[in-house]
Amino acid sequence: MATAYPGALDATNNQLRTDISSTDDLDASGKEHDVMHVNAHGAVVELETKLGTGSSTASSGAVMMGTGSGTSAWDTSPTILGALTIGADGAGHDVTFHSDTAGDALVWDSSAESLTITGTNAQTALAVADGNVTMADDLTVTGAISAGSVVAPLAINAQTGTTYTFADGDQSKLVTASNGSAQTYTVPPNSGFAFAVGTAITVIGIGAGKVTIAQGSGVTINSLDSEKAINGQHASVTLIKTATDTWQLIGNLQA
Repeated sequence: MATAYPGALDATNNQLRTDISSTDDLDASGKEHDVMHVNAHGAVVELETKLGTGSSTASSGAVMMGTGSGTSAWDTSPTILGALTIGADGAGHDVTFHSDTAGDALVWDSSAESLTITGTNAQTALAVADGNVTMADDLTVTGAISAGSVVAPLAINAQTGTTYTFADGDQSKLVTASNGSAQTYTVPPNSGFAFAVGTAITVIGIGAGKVTIAQGSGVTINSLDSEKAINGQHASVTLIKTATDTWQLIGNLQA
C-alpha cells in the first residue's frame, strides 16, 4: 500500500511529485526508485478501490455509492440517507423528474409548493399501479374532474355532545349527532375557519334529540322555508358553502 498517498491532487509535498534532477542519487532518502514505484502503484490501487472498480463493475444506469467501509461500489438501486437537492436554483423550479417521453416532466415548484405534471400530450396523469396513494393531509381538487371519479370511503366525525362547531377536517365528511337531548351544531364565520367555497358537510341525527343547525356570527344559512333543524332521528341534511359567509342547507328539514 502506498506510504505517501497524496491528500490532494498534484500536491507538491508528496512523493509522486518528487522531482529528481540529473544530480540526484536514486539511493538518496525519498528518491529511491522502488519507493517511487510502490507509491505510484499503491495510489492507483487506492483510487481503484475508491472508484469501485475491479470487483465491482458498473452496470448501465448505476451510480456510485459509499459502502460505509471506506470503499465505494456501483449501485443500480441506491438509497440516499439524507436530503437530495437537484438543480436547486431558488427560482421555484427546483427539482425536475424527466419521463421517458421528450417534453414530459414531473416538476416540484418550491415557490408555489406544488407538484405539477407537464406533458406534450393532451392529457397528463399520475398513475399508481396496484397500490395506494397515502396523504398525511386532505387532498383538495380546485378544478373539475373531467374523467373517471375519486373513490374514497366517507370519513365520519362522530359527535355525542349537545353542542358542536364545525371545524377544519369536516370538509366532505359525515358528521353524526348522537344525543338524547336537543343539540346545536354551529357553522363558524369565515374568519373563524375559512372553509373553501363549495365545501359540503353532511349531518345525520342518529340520537333521539332534535338537531338544529345554527349560524355563527355573520353567517347566513339559506334553506327551504328557513327551516334549520333535522327532521327526526336518522334524517339527514347537507350544508354547502356558496360564498364567503353564505351556506345552503338542504335535506330533510323541520322548523
